[in-house]
Amino acid sequence: MTQTQNAAPDEAAVVYPSPFKEFWQGFSHNKGAVVGLAFMTLILLAAILAPWIAPYSPIEQYRDHMLVPPVWSDGGTSQFLLGTDEAGRDILSRLIWGARQSLFIGLSSVLMALIPGVVGGLLSAFFPKLLGSSIMRLMDVLMALPSLLLAVAIVAILGPGLINSIIAISVVSLPAYVRLTRASAMTELNRDYVTAARVSGAGLLRLMFVTVLPNCLAPLIVHATMSFSSAIIDAAALGFLGLGVQPPTPEWGMMLASARDYIERAWWVVSLPGLTILLSVLAINLMGDGLRDALDPKLKRAA
Repeated sequence: MTQTQNAAPDEAAVVYPSPFKEFWQGFSHNKGAVVGLAFMTLILLAAILAPWIAPYSPIEQYRDHMLVPPVWSDGGTSQFLLGTDEAGRDILSRLIWGARQSLFIGLSSVLMALIPGVVGGLLSAFFPKLLGSSIMRLMDVLMALPSLLLAVAIVAILGPGLINSIIAISVVSLPAYVRLTRASAMTELNRDYVTAARVSGAGLLRLMFVTVLPNCLAPLIVHATMSFSSAIIDAAALGFLGLGVQPPTPEWGMMLASARDYIERAWWVVSLPGLTILLSVLAINLMGDGLRDALDPKLKRAA
């Protein structure tokens, strides 16, 4: 009797970590993910605070300072820390303002692909005979086409520009969300809690979006993070081909396109935008690895 009375307070004293704390412990265990998060936080802050921290206007031209090298190179000046481009525009300012365009394209295209992709995947899982076959065959057709070629074709039809680039990238990304949602939902539909919800009288929409969808979010979040980096690369590719954001609006891919004629005599005009794209994509991929580690229950059990 005494042992039972002593055990009760010990069991009551156990404090379980909050979901956010548990998530952060799993995420912070991956040091690369933390570094990626810190870098993307800096990029995001730079994009938000661009009007206040950018030294110059991104479209302002200094005709007397065209193709000035960075400050650490011979001929560089502290007036332009990362040098100027072929039109005499400050590269640092254009990189900061270009982050706005690239991040906006990446985020918007992910959302535009995620929402219909989740709905399509749930519909194909809940109605495999009525809608499943037709939806998946359409996704197979989209996946059979090279992603960049399909994006170029869509932009060529709609016309170059920011909004059309977002539409093209979201269409290219859509099949992966549909297939992932369908696979996750079909796995969840066989579980006991879904059967219990059906027996208790839950409606179709409640089953789809309240019962099943929350248990499919972990792989979707990880994939959305990875798709964000892919969207930045696709936006840069469209900009490089002249089909994305149009000049003089600064965007990383368009900066590469306008500087390709100066690769040999002005390395910084091409290298700095390319390095920014590389580091941003790498940081997002590292964050995706950290999210996978934090959200995957199998990895949690292994730890």
